[in-house]
Amino acid sequence: MPDKTPDTGNGKEPLIKPERIVRRGRPDVRRRRRPATGNRGRIIFYGLPALAFVLILTLFIVAVASSKQVEVALEEYGDLDAPVGLIDRDHPIPIETETDPVDTDQTGPAPTIVLIEPEDPSETAPETEDSGEVSYPRLYVISESAGIYAAPDSASDLLATVRESDILFQTADADDWIPVRHKSIEGFIHSKDVSDVPHFVPRTGETYYIQNRQVYVREGPGTNYPIEGFGLRGMTILVLEAGEEWSNIRTEHGLRGYMHNDLFGPDKPADEITELETGRYKYVDTEVANLREEPSTDSEIIGAAFMDDRLYQISDNGGWSKVRTEGGVIAYVFNHLLRDTPPANPFVKTNRTLYVASDQVNVRSSPTTDSDVIDRVKINQAVTELEANDTWSKIKLDNNKTGFIRSDLLTNIKPPPEGFTKSSGSVYVSTGAANIRSEPNTSCAIVIVVRLGEQLTSLATGPDWTMIRTSGGKTGYISNDLISKTKPSSGSSSSSSSSSGGSSSGSSGSGQTGSSGSAANSDSRQRVVDIAKSALGVPYRMSGRSMSAFDCSGLVKYTYEAIGYKNIPHGSDPQARQLGTKVSISGRDFSNLLPGDLLFFSRGSGYHHVGIYIGDNKMIHASSANGGVITTDLMNYPAPARVNRVLD
Repeated sequence: MPDKTPDTGNGKEPLIKPERIVRRGRPDVRRRRRPATGNRGRIIFYGLPALAFVLILTLFIVAVASSKQVEVALEEYGDLDAPVGLIDRDHPIPIETETDPVDTDQTGPAPTIVLIEPEDPSETAPETEDSGEVSYPRLYVISESAGIYAAPDSASDLLATVRESDILFQTADADDWIPVRHKSIEGFIHSKDVSDVPHFVPRTGETYYIQNRQVYVREGPGTNYPIEGFGLRGMTILVLEAGEEWSNIRTEHGLRGYMHNDLFGPDKPADEITELETGRYKYVDTEVANLREEPSTDSEIIGAAFMDDRLYQISDNGGWSKVRTEGGVIAYVFNHLLRDTPPANPFVKTNRTLYVASDQVNVRSSPTTDSDVIDRVKINQAVTELEANDTWSKIKLDNNKTGFIRSDLLTNIKPPPEGFTKSSGSVYVSTGAANIRSEPNTSCAIVIVVRLGEQLTSLATGPDWTMIRTSGGKTGYISNDLISKTKPSSGSSSSSSSSSGGSSSGSSGSGQTGSSGSAANSDSRQRVVDIAKSALGVPYRMSGRSMSAFDCSGLVKYTYEAIGYKNIPHGSDPQARQLGTKVSISGRDFSNLLPGDLLFFSRGSGYHHVGIYIGDNKMIHASSANGGVITTDLMNYPAPARVNRVLD
């Protein structure tokens, strides 16, 4: 069969695609693609060598530039024709050590190669500059701007103006005008414009150190402003606003005020001071002051002190005072809460009879030892006390003269009445406990309670009572049937607690309620009530703690010390924290209380008042509002915040 070409209709042969044979398992390696040629290839071919050459050249230049350079003077050969300055290769080139080129031709400078050595940092800004045989120190400009003059006179030519903290070198000794050099300029500057130490300029927001032992912080920028407090050497301060002479600062203890710039600086002194010992009394100047364990507001609160309380300041660090309370608590109080002056000490009306307790006591025209003496009184003489404060009593004599006597020279202990004879020697308490009273009767005040076997000094003896003085110096009267001239044995008791004479304790008839408590302490609890009641009518006086006058905690202190307790703190807050154990109480239900329990009252922080529970929902207390010792119905009084029991 003949071969025929298919007719495509356009006179061209059809394109026949070769058949592609796929062979599995063997890669086709017969054909390899040649790399493309063109501009990119030529760039790579010629560029790489050029880049390498540039890098090598750069390294060479850097090596040459970093090598130590010296100045080399060229040899000059004046007898040769041009070219001149040829180098004699048979002779080494001398290396000059001077910086300036050496001129060998007076007609013109020789050609030189000047190579500069890098400057040694240790040689810059020397402390002194050598000027021949004498070395002069550097000076610092302390004025904002100052002039260097051609002569020691401000009328001479002004050579240069220097600024604060610029450094000058002194070139000779001088007084008012100092010869100096500044850069290439030499002249004179006034001594007031320079100093041998750098001028310190404080900056706002920076922290510095106090440099002097004790530095005052004042209310304003000047010594005429009141003193706010002080800082101690080494204490940090923060500059709130820097000034030219005074800066507004805050110490590390929070004290704010003004301090002179010369008294603090950037360097911490080695001999730091943390506290100054003081040893004086301070008074609380706020309603409630927290007592803290450490001088910091982050420290634990261990107590509180109240307005006008007296604290003994042991030391002061400028922000906090280390104090000891009347109760012996050592704590820290912020200085702003204390003052130096004692509280107002007004006279309180008393209108009672007292007795002179010392020989030949002066009566003065006013309550001061500098006033005139208008009369004298003798021991045991009776006077009428019209009014009194903590220190002085205004009295009236039998001749109607009025004057002032120191309160500690008067006593409420009545001298022996008629029928008493002076006595001496010792007597001993022969009962378990006995009251010492201010007069020879059972209706007067109880001074103190004495115990079985206690030795007393006999002063005067009457038919039923003996005037005695205790080993602690207390004077009063004891019933004769409660004492003996021989010391009794520890197991004996010559009378019961209800013996005649009423000098020992008995039922108060208070109709007491509450839990029974310990039978062994029932007598002591009743004595507390009797002693407190014997103080009814005694006037109120801040810090009072005797039958002359009481404050609330003073009455508690007096009462419990009278039955033998020692070192009871004076202050309602320390008493609440140190005296007795806490007793639970619910609202105004006082059925759980016993006579002698202590009731403490609070205004929200600490305890500001204390009273003694006497039974029948009543307490006895020294009231400032009522002017003395009174009894109060607890159902008509604010509820106590705490109750402590001293005698179980």
